[in-house]
Amino acid sequence: MDFSLNIGFDLPKEGLGKLLYNMMFEVLFVELIDYEAEVWDHSYGQEVSVGCTYFSMSIDLEDEDDYMERYRQANLEAYGVDTNVFISIQFKSYIFEIGWVKFLEVIEKLLRLNNLDLLVLDDTSYPLFKRVQGRLLINNHLDYRTWFVTKENLALLNYPYEEEAF
Repeated sequence: MDFSLNIGFDLPKEGLGKLLYNMMFEVLFVELIDYEAEVWDHSYGQEVSVGCTYFSMSIDLEDEDDYMERYRQANLEAYGVDTNVFISIQFKSYIFEIGWVKFLEVIEKLLRLNNLDLLVLDDTSYPLFKRVQGRLLINNHLDYRTWFVTKENLALLNYPYEEEAF
């Protein structure tokens, strides 16, 4: 299953890859000790790619500034978020339930990192939640997606949120 995470970030993308790697390592610490999970970094010149047993995250480093500005404007118009980094998320579908919970724990760390905008889209580009100007908004018009965007799962964000249809 493919999702996307769009964030506002004011450091180089290469640094974000290292940061995401460290966040995954922290989230999976117990599983790593028990050899139940692994975390890897397969980054190279054109792409930052970090992952774990449950999902992987990729950032294309070769996106041109002009393309990223158009993408930033499109997100601003469509979703009301000012983001400058697109992160592709690939979940392993047979362990999605575990991966989603671990992904939310990584998101919790990103929410604490800065106060910039953030957007999570599912595989159909449907917005699940977003942070705009410091306010975390959960889309309460989720139809079939409610099985993985539950109040129990959202509690893992450890961040105050409001529900809103968008």
